[in-house]
Amino acid sequence: MARLTATVGPAISNKFESITSMAINREPFEATIDALAHDGRGIARVNGKTVFIEDALPGERVMARLVKKRRGFDEARLEAILLASPDRTTPGCAYFGICGGCSLQHLPVEAQLALKNSVLAETLRRIGCVEPSEWLDS
Repeated sequence: MARLTATVGPAISNKFESITSMAINREPFEATIDALAHDGRGIARVNGKTVFIEDALPGERVMARLVKKRRGFDEARLEAILLASPDRTTPGCAYFGICGGCSLQHLPVEAQLALKNSVLAETLRRIGCVEPSEWLDS
């Protein structure tokens, strides 16, 4: 079987090299959580870049550690809560944070419903280009 080889010019190889070889700074950093993503992760802006932080709530000041770096955003693990959100509650599930099935239990039920309603409204508006004229009570 013949082997096919190709050479890549310096402009192309440097572009791909910079994407794949991004070093992750593993030092903890401080962040303020601005909002929640559709999957319940906290959203912060650190040095102008969006960072998704597991188990963090809006209004919290946290210490986090990067676990994944991407071109448009980073992902981080919560290390410590420096200033807790007034909405933070003790999860009712003994497996919270382990199995992933109850990722919002650190939020009161009312806040969980509000988050889910806002995610639905945003998805309908952004993807479906639909703005309901009336919302039913949840």
